[in-house]
Amino acid sequence: MRIRKFSLLAALALGALLSSTSTSSAQSTSAQSTNAAARGTRGGSVQQRVDRMASELNLTPEQKTKVTALFEQESKKRQELRADTTLSREEKREKGRAMMAEQEKKLKAILTPEQTEKWQKMREQFRPRQQQSKPSEKKAE
Repeated sequence: MRIRKFSLLAALALGALLSSTSTSSAQSTSAQSTNAAARGTRGGSVQQRVDRMASELNLTPEQKTKVTALFEQESKKRQELRADTTLSREEKREKGRAMMAEQEKKLKAILTPEQTEKWQKMREQFRPRQQQSKPSEKKAE
């Protein structure tokens, strides 16, 4: 009789432990996917990118609104591209490059020439870091 009670208690404790572990695991996975969706890009969330540009380039409120809308639209397109299982990796890469070129054109239309120049300098500062993280490109040099 004692063994049965002990086995029952042990089984209940194990079940409770397993259910709480799977619940917390599901919550952290959900939080991670939400973070990834909010980020939208490697450079941070849309809002972080807009805030950085606003402070560095002294964007007007109207420009800030337009840049936010542009980045949100591009983020959504990028997520759809990543989720598209019909395209090969290379096709996704090419479409991504085309999207970046289009975004650059639209951004230049929003910014003043001085802001565009500053923005391009900002981008060049980040490029060396991106290339350092790509070992395949280092070998090619």
